[in-house]
Amino acid sequence: MISVPVNKTLLRLTKRRKTHKKAFGAVPGQLVHHEGSVNGQIRVIHFDSKTLDDRIVDSVGDLAGYAASETTTDETAAPRRKGVTWINIDGVGDIEKLGELSRLFGIHPLAMEDVVNVHQHAKLEFFGDTFFFVARMPSGADGFNTEQVSLFLIDGVVITIQERPGDCLEPVRYRIANKLGRIRRRRSDYLAYAIIDAIVDGYFPLLDQYSEKLDEAGTLLENGGDRSLPLHLHNIRSDLLLIRKVVNQHRVALNEILRDEAEIVGPDTALYFRDCQDHIQQLMEAADTDRETCGELRELYFAMLGEKNNDVMKVLTIIATIFIPMSFVAGIYGMNFDSDASMLNMPELHWAFGYPFALALMATMAGGLLAFLYRKGWLA
Repeated sequence: MISVPVNKTLLRLTKRRKTHKKAFGAVPGQLVHHEGSVNGQIRVIHFDSKTLDDRIVDSVGDLAGYAASETTTDETAAPRRKGVTWINIDGVGDIEKLGELSRLFGIHPLAMEDVVNVHQHAKLEFFGDTFFFVARMPSGADGFNTEQVSLFLIDGVVITIQERPGDCLEPVRYRIANKLGRIRRRRSDYLAYAIIDAIVDGYFPLLDQYSEKLDEAGTLLENGGDRSLPLHLHNIRSDLLLIRKVVNQHRVALNEILRDEAEIVGPDTALYFRDCQDHIQQLMEAADTDRETCGELRELYFAMLGEKNNDVMKVLTIIATIFIPMSFVAGIYGMNFDSDASMLNMPELHWAFGYPFALALMATMAGGLLAFLYRKGWLA
């Protein structure tokens, strides 16, 4: 049963999400440390169809063996290892580490600036041969929140930089570790697809949670509703609107992948990106359906509330209709004009049956009105 305190709900209505925004007038491509950013570890997963190497490295310098010779200025660097490499960094707080990573893999400064400023919407950009994709990954349990995941695809290497530790990419790591599916036999563009697809699929459990909340709200409404229910439904509808907006951003970015015939994404992998688009379409349809359900529940709540108010007003009107004539009679006999001064001044004041007569008259009027209202069907 849902019961949302009004004060907490009102706090949700005025809530603003904190993001790292670029200062006005800042130098383009400059990396700036933002308050609240965390420093995360570097995890490297290198694999091919036969071998797998999964380890944590201490510094960016340990990644030199995975960088292509044309992306690094170090002439003494060893030849790059064959296979597919996935480099994941949890956190954007270490500016020096990110700057060194940018220099090692030839990442454009503007792209790395977007990595640090985590207010970016989902998008796709190409910097030469570098594929740069920004995804919004659902996170948190209090309402709808997302964190930024920046993905670089650079000739056999996939680099993901997350806003904070924790993600929904464990199924991808599990498939790599256990050689499930075709991920160990495909190129790095397929790994990029698998990561983006896992992030998109992370919205399905989130929408399931909102569907359950709507089911609970419907059950609560059947049991009479709650005063906090409209505000609760408003918050759900607002979150669903944000989910649809964010998911649609991913759809637009994936359209760019399919429209731009980039050599870094092969035509066979493009087919899988189309499948990812189908998932996004399903998410958008589910969000739209839940939003409509939310609106219908609100309308039903207010209709039931209006019907309840009508019943109350009906009872009060009937009571007033019955007692107004009785009050009229009581008001007349309450004027107490002296009958000794004139024969026209209430002779009933000195009549022995005056009081019973007044009560009987009021009772007769009330009974007559009740009979009239009953015959009209207004008491049902």
